[in-house]
Amino acid sequence: RHAEALLQPERLPVADPAEGEAMLVYEPLGVLLCVEPWNFPYYQIARIIAPQLSAGNTMLLKHASNVPQSAAAFEALMLEAGLPKGAFINLYIDHKQIELILNDPRVQGVALTGSEAAGASVAAAAGKALKKSTMELGGADAFVVLADADLEKT
Repeated sequence: RHAEALLQPERLPVADPAEGEAMLVYEPLGVLLCVEPWNFPYYQIARIIAPQLSAGNTMLLKHASNVPQSAAAFEALMLEAGLPKGAFINLYIDHKQIELILNDPRVQGVALTGSEAAGASVAAAAGKALKKSTMELGGADAFVVLADADLEKT
């Protein structure tokens, strides 16, 4: 709902307006590979696909091999919702094929959520191919306990 407004060009302040103006412009990167884990299989797809599609990128998904039905159901849902065919594609591949995909000049980057070992492997392949990468590694289950929390109950 807010993507269009958030992605509007933004005028930036400049020290001397006589020298010109500066604009922040958001442009799609293109094709991005997402490598997602087995836990929370629908959520993991939704949280990555929503901002990327909103920004105009297309997505290749390599989901965990033990949740292929989740990836297939999500792809069907996207097509039913009207997403153009090819804007979101499941890849039923082995992790060893990720480097091959990252070496494709059409693929512009990779986002991975997973273990530190998986992240190290994918980050190395992305670096070797000079592709952008983001890694969410290991446990990221931090939470805040407020002073008014009922610790006895928990």
